[in-house]
Amino acid sequence: MSSLIGEPFQALSYPVPTKTRRETVHNHTYASYSRDFPSHATVTVQAEGLHIVDLSELHTVASHTCGSNVTFSGPASSRWTPEDDGRMCTTYALVSSAPEVAVKNRDRTVWIMKQKISGGASGKSDKREIVLPHEVARIYLDDKSSKILLVSSTGDISVADDELNIQSTLICPHEQHFLDVFFFPGASCNFLPHHENPPDTVIVFCSSSDSLLLLSIVSVTGKDMTIIGKNQVPISHGVSGQKIEEHVIALSCSPCGVLSYLNESHTLAAYQLEVNNPTISVTQIGKTLALAQISRLNAHSFGRGMCLLSLGSSLVLLATMTSTPSSEISILLWDMRYGVVLASHSILFSSAFAPNIKLGINMNFLLADAGQILLTLCPANVSRTAPSTSESPNRSIVYIIPMDPNLKSTIAGAIGKTSATSEWLAPNPKAETLVDNDPRSKLLVDMANHLRHNEPHKADEAFFRWVKENTSASGPSSSNKLSISKPDGTSEALYGHGFVKELLGLFFAKEYADNPQYSPRVMRHLIESRVVSAGMVEEGRLLTALKQHGDWESIMSAFNSVVDISEDEMISLAKALVDKQRESQTNPEAMDVDSNKAWTPTLSAYMLMCVSYPTSPAALRLAIRKYLPDAQDLILILELLDGWAVGGTEEYIRTLLKSVASNVVIEYRGGAAPPYDKTISFLQVLLDASFVSLLQFPPSHELLRNIMSHIEPEIGLHERMGCLRGALEPFAKVQSRIVKERAEGTPRETPNEWRKRRKHQEQQIALGVGLYRLEELII
Repeated sequence: MSSLIGEPFQALSYPVPTKTRRETVHNHTYASYSRDFPSHATVTVQAEGLHIVDLSELHTVASHTCGSNVTFSGPASSRWTPEDDGRMCTTYALVSSAPEVAVKNRDRTVWIMKQKISGGASGKSDKREIVLPHEVARIYLDDKSSKILLVSSTGDISVADDELNIQSTLICPHEQHFLDVFFFPGASCNFLPHHENPPDTVIVFCSSSDSLLLLSIVSVTGKDMTIIGKNQVPISHGVSGQKIEEHVIALSCSPCGVLSYLNESHTLAAYQLEVNNPTISVTQIGKTLALAQISRLNAHSFGRGMCLLSLGSSLVLLATMTSTPSSEISILLWDMRYGVVLASHSILFSSAFAPNIKLGINMNFLLADAGQILLTLCPANVSRTAPSTSESPNRSIVYIIPMDPNLKSTIAGAIGKTSATSEWLAPNPKAETLVDNDPRSKLLVDMANHLRHNEPHKADEAFFRWVKENTSASGPSSSNKLSISKPDGTSEALYGHGFVKELLGLFFAKEYADNPQYSPRVMRHLIESRVVSAGMVEEGRLLTALKQHGDWESIMSAFNSVVDISEDEMISLAKALVDKQRESQTNPEAMDVDSNKAWTPTLSAYMLMCVSYPTSPAALRLAIRKYLPDAQDLILILELLDGWAVGGTEEYIRTLLKSVASNVVIEYRGGAAPPYDKTISFLQVLLDASFVSLLQFPPSHELLRNIMSHIEPEIGLHERMGCLRGALEPFAKVQSRIVKERAEGTPRETPNEWRKRRKHQEQQIALGVGLYRLEELII
């Protein structure tokens, strides 16, 4: 599982003194990173000084020694400017205390230190002291506008110039407990409305109050700061109606607007933010996860014992101390969309570092260059009364974690990670159950009672009455986009994942196997509303569960609405229909034995849906070999494919011509045959899986020759049409562009714009500039 995360390696290490002058405790080591100065990090070490470290070669290029009596209130930041014969490094250090700093100026003093770097050697350092009107705990250098943003410990932010002259100040939008603040360049923020002139910087404020995470987003342009949206996210996940107050202990946000948090009950969740002035829309990504194997030490301390880093999309990196006695920290890469661990690594500590774990460890992630993440570990609660020794057992360490720079969230990457994920999930996550006073919980109880008393019609009435009550006020829009108010004041999708899963449990759960009850109307409504997935049923076998209840209508509808039907299950049902058709051919009167028998589709209708459904060739071949090993069964399916392959290209060309004439993409659907390309793909997979069996079965030879006679003319037609590919390529590009512009709603090109574009193309052709250029050289 470690291909996406490389082995973490120790980059820096500093001894932690056991004797300090002040009672105020800060992290011993901080690290910061600036995008305009790649491959270099600024490391702030208490009672020592500042170091500019080259991450590519792991050596220090500049240092500022400050002495053992100097403490810092936050991480320093560096800015680099080019010089004639080198580069000038300007470092802003946030001083908490120092011998030359007056007591009244503590936590309000900034040292501006400049040092020239030339040829890898550092010159003389120049230091100036600036006293600010308020305390400062964080500093952010805006690379675009050359402005500096100063953050206090309470969340107040000031805009200053490069000489730290305060230009404007914004009081923290939240009066509650301030947690953290995140800065992003405005041009890189994907969660803002599209604007030609994005703000210089975007700030995300995060505070907590009464089991709620309060969010505010501020745009900074020049010296002006404007609040552009506010919202709140619940961080308490109660069970059985008990509302438990929770606290956030780890928090992160990414430039694409993915906010992730971990509360003190070790519940992990991620949300997608989107600014819609004057509010922020908050949409949960995946489901809430209850984690296991996490240490309970310092569970109420923010940033103590664990940290998070949102990597964009739905990927979240988690570092946590485990509950096992082995002294280690686990690094987990979560894909919140699918709820799986994509990769993991462990950091084992030496025996000298073991005492730090018992005292507690402050952790912090920092996203550096593409493919590099810094993890800073600092021991907490170090004794300040013990005598200072040169060889202190307590140390702070900075690790570099290599990452795949092209990391993305894909379903292919999530497949096969369930077993590795299960060890990190609690067996009964609290987030999976509905609270008792949730209106959906009452509906589930009512329906269960009706089904238990063999009254499915009353269960239907209760369900559709509840649907009508919650959709009447919202109009006839799609029901899966509607929301329902929860007891804690928040809203959730009417058909949330957990609710639909529990509803399906009433029909398919094992505890109801002795007295199975079923509601086809409810099931069909959920499928047509596109809120059902095969993964909601045990082992993902939705079609098999529906077949056990004889609900073939819902099975046929599922092919149009459910996106994760497995090839294995699809072919297993095809085998059942093949057996039924062979039985009817053997005994024609078998169809009339029971007139009350449930409706069953023909093999032709079912295979039409199977062939049209997106499948994976490898999985489909395995399913065919598993369920259709007999050549006699394959002949019935081959006969259907043979009939659908006749004249396929002509119908396909006719559809394309209609699409060109109307400038609209027309997909061939329905009718008596599936799309021709789908038919050929399914036929190829079937022959790859069972061609040897068909050759050994003489009755199939004539059918194979017929299929070959139908496909050979199509191959010849494709070869002849291939000669036109080069000549028609410009027309195909224009057609694709027109269809794309119409689908995206792009304004139609005016005649004047067309003439300008045409003139520009003629000028380019006259200059000989293009994809290909032929020159003749005569010697």
